[in-house]
Amino acid sequence: MKLSLYLGSYKNVKVFIHWTFSILLLWIIISNWRQGIPAADIGWTILFVLLLFVCVVLHEFGHALAAQRYGIQTKDIILYPIGGVARLEKIPEDPKQELWVAIAGPLVNVFIFLALSVVLTFTGFNLESLEELKINPSTILMYLASANLILAVFNLIPAFPMDGGRILRAFLAIRLPRAKATQIAGGIGQFLAIFFIFFGLFNNPILVLIGIFIFLGASAEVSHTKQESFLKGYKVKDAIMMKFPILAFDAPLSKAVEKLLNSQATHFVIVRDDVAIGTLSRNEIIKGLKEGEESLSIDQVADLSPLKLETEQDLDEAWKIMLSKNVKVAFVIENGHFLGILDQENISEFVMVKSALSK
Repeated sequence: MKLSLYLGSYKNVKVFIHWTFSILLLWIIISNWRQGIPAADIGWTILFVLLLFVCVVLHEFGHALAAQRYGIQTKDIILYPIGGVARLEKIPEDPKQELWVAIAGPLVNVFIFLALSVVLTFTGFNLESLEELKINPSTILMYLASANLILAVFNLIPAFPMDGGRILRAFLAIRLPRAKATQIAGGIGQFLAIFFIFFGLFNNPILVLIGIFIFLGASAEVSHTKQESFLKGYKVKDAIMMKFPILAFDAPLSKAVEKLLNSQATHFVIVRDDVAIGTLSRNEIIKGLKEGEESLSIDQVADLSPLKLETEQDLDEAWKIMLSKNVKVAFVIENGHFLGILDQENISEFVMVKSALSK
C-alpha cells in the first residue's frame, strides 16, 4: 500500500497506517504546545489518541472477521486520521449476512465500553472529572470508554457509508429487492446528510464535512447497487468488445504514445505473432515514460498476465471481480481462445444503453 506504513497482520488481514496520520499527531502536539499545555499532558493526549485508534482497528477487525465467516476475505485495513477502513472483497448479498458483518464493528466498540466500565467500577471513578477536558492517568480510561460509546452510536447512523446505513439496507432487503432497499436507505442517508450540512453551517463546521461525506457515500452506494442489479441476467458475451486498438509487443513506447494522442483509446491489446498476450493502459504508458524513454519496448511496461473471463460468466460477477482486483480491462476467453475484451467503461455504457432501451 503506497504512502502507508505496514503494521502487521492477523487472520491474513494486513493493517496499514496512512502517512497523513502523522499530521494528526503533529497537529495535536503543536496546538497543545501553543496553548501552553505541559508536555506531560500532551503525552497523555497522544496516548489517548493511539489507544482510540487501536479501538478503531478492533472495530474494523469486527467487520473483517465476521465477513470471513461467510467466505469473504478482507484485502486490508487502513487507518486514516478520520478513522479506519476495512476493504472487503465484496459486501454480502444475503441480507442476514450483511447485517452481521455491518453490526460486528459497532458491537466491538460496545464490548470495549462495557469492559472498561467494569474496570472503572472496581477501580473507582468520578464523572465530574470528565468536565475538565483534561486527559491524565485518572481520566484516560473514562475518556476511552466514552469515546467507544460515541463511536458505536455514530457508526449506527442510518446512512451510507456508515455501518448503520448497511444495517438499515439489510433489514429492508429481507422484504424488498436489494436495489430498492439501497435506494430507500440511500435516500434516508442523503436527507440526514443535508440536515448535518445545514445544521453545521450555523453550529459546527465539522458537521458540514460529515454531511458531505455521508451524501457522497450514499450517492455512490445507490449508483453502484443500481448498476450491479441491472447487470444481473446478462453474460460477459453480451458486453464483449470485438474491436479494439492493438500494439506489437516489441514496438517502441513512442508508438503507444502516438496512438494514445491520436485516438480516444486508453487501453490497448498487446499482440505477438497475431496472438493477444496482454494489455497496455494509459497509466502504464505514462509510468513507462517516467521510468525510461520512448524507445523502451512495450512488453517491458505492459501487463502480460491479464485477467481472463469466460464468455458464459455472469456479467455482474465479472464486473465485481474486475472491481475487486482493480482491473480496467480483461480478456474474454471461449474454449481457451481469445475473443475480445471487457472494459469497465464499456460496461457502464452498456448499462446506460440497456437502461434507455428498457424505458
